[in-house]
Amino acid sequence: MMTNREIDLLPQGDRAVTQASHDYYRALLVGVPTGERQRLRRAWLHEMQRRWPDTSVGSLAEATQPC
Repeated sequence: MMTNREIDLLPQGDRAVTQASHDYYRALLVGVPTGERQRLRRAWLHEMQRRWPDTSVGSLAEATQPC
């Protein structure tokens, strides 16, 4: 997992989606409450959709369901 310092060094276009991904997966690892984890997941899916608009959020959501 990248650190916040490493994320800050990324090109502007990659920074937001990488930060959202980092926040969501860190929440999964740490075990944050469900409401906060769902908020971070929505933010991550939003950034994925913004970065790669041809990808449907539905397919992303199905592919990323926690086991």
